[in-house]
Amino acid sequence: MPNIFDAIDYAMAICWNENYGYRIGGHAASYNDGTDCCGLVFHCLHQAGFPGIPDTSPGVHNMHPYMINAGFTEIPYDRNTFVPQDGDIITMYNPNVSPHIGHTFFYAENIRAYTDPNAYSDHIGNVQHAKVEASDTRGHSGPGDSRRNGTGAYWEVWCHAYNNLVDHSRYPQDSMVKVYRIGGYKSNKWLLFQWPDHKKHPLPFNPNMLY
Repeated sequence: MPNIFDAIDYAMAICWNENYGYRIGGHAASYNDGTDCCGLVFHCLHQAGFPGIPDTSPGVHNMHPYMINAGFTEIPYDRNTFVPQDGDIITMYNPNVSPHIGHTFFYAENIRAYTDPNAYSDHIGNVQHAKVEASDTRGHSGPGDSRRNGTGAYWEVWCHAYNNLVDHSRYPQDSMVKVYRIGGYKSNKWLLFQWPDHKKHPLPFNPNMLY
């Protein structure tokens, strides 16, 4: 049975590999392809064996039917009462601006991640509440990931602490936010990509290492 934490393991492996940068429409199939936010989530769900999830980036606005068909439940979002659960997939989409904006990421608890949510520091530690995501280009158009100010965190495809789960300035209505949840369990392999306090590894990711 597919396990959401296997998918997050795959995502963490990609995040800690600085050869992967952000590219709109990318889906982490190769270093050169890069990945966008939806491509990262879908690639990792596909690799983890979730049924009907394509190894592509369909766009945040097209995710819903795939997620439901794969067995996820949509959890109502209310900014005043919502409490994220380890393994949640958060999506946001605002059709009221041009161009339309959207984003998605994995929410994970107690993982090795960058501790500075603003990426000025490259310190890595255990983070109780973290995002695992592909953010955006950060103005960097070259291959691979980039560091903030040249010395901070690699912050295009990364695991990190955060200040706000949802940016309500970009997604002002709760209906613009969807949360997808499914059961799962953390096994010993969850520890595989929780690196000690050193920086990203430019190592190729071998999915067979998970098993």
